[in-house]
Amino acid sequence: MDSQNEIEEFSRSGVIKLNMKLTPDQVEYFREWAANVPTLYFLDICVVGATKLSQDQLEKSERKAEIVEHLRFLDRPTNGFSYFFALMEKVSDSRGTASDLELEERILGDLAALRAFFVHAHIYEPDDFVIQFLRELRRSAIELERPKYVKFLEAINDSFDIREPVGKSLRFEKAKEIVALAHSLDVYHQHPIVSIVLACLYGNRAAKKLMKFKADSAKFNAENVLADVMTITRFAKQRLQIDKISRSGGRYQNTSFITDDDGLIGIIRYFQPESMTVENTSEGATTRYTLTVELQKLLTEIETDEYEKICNLLIAGPTTEPEE
Repeated sequence: MDSQNEIEEFSRSGVIKLNMKLTPDQVEYFREWAANVPTLYFLDICVVGATKLSQDQLEKSERKAEIVEHLRFLDRPTNGFSYFFALMEKVSDSRGTASDLELEERILGDLAALRAFFVHAHIYEPDDFVIQFLRELRRSAIELERPKYVKFLEAINDSFDIREPVGKSLRFEKAKEIVALAHSLDVYHQHPIVSIVLACLYGNRAAKKLMKFKADSAKFNAENVLADVMTITRFAKQRLQIDKISRSGGRYQNTSFITDDDGLIGIIRYFQPESMTVENTSEGATTRYTLTVELQKLLTEIETDEYEKICNLLIAGPTTEPEE
């Protein structure tokens, strides 16, 4: 390792979990209390779009109206809203045909809409920062491992036939093939992308919604699916960074991700970031994560004895943390 490389370490703040039976009044009390904890909310591109809808449009979409109602509930001076994830989606969209100038204008329009929508809360990124970040990212690889992940997803869609339910007696053998494929492509076998594919195999409906596998290979958009999966590690990074800043007296004590994607909503909660190291070099930055995965909950239809086999399968082999 180059001794001149800068390495920064991040760790998760302490968490206390309580399971309680609450009355409706108590639920409302805690909901109000949570909304007043200084929190930085990260919005995906669809949620950002909802803030630009007219009242007539909202009346025609109950789902979008619920999102807008929730955002207005969170619109408090203690809270902030980040455009970062929406920006990453726009930059990583391989189908985008907009010129640099057109994309900048659209992004500035989004930011203006957010500032018009939120009356009390703070928009986290200044316009100049977002545009500078966009210009740096537009011509750069966001994840250096991206080609491997795309090949992995395409091979899963084309060759493994897990779009439809797989018989229980066949699942473990197919799981071994999936992990072997990851090894062959040099994809870390404990990366979220592998865990979520296994979740599809074991009947997790949210995972299947997220992966969007297609019978027609030409209709499967691996780039789009990968962008959704990478939200897990991107949010982990942001969460750990804000945790570290908070312990030094930062403005926000909590982070949250708001999305309109049912698949992502049902999956991201099973991945909790524990620690991260970021090594900055002359060629870029390498990020290594340690995540706690609620794997048994993720593999919704797995039985106890087979779960132990899956754990052994994922523990075996290389143990280097996932990188970006």
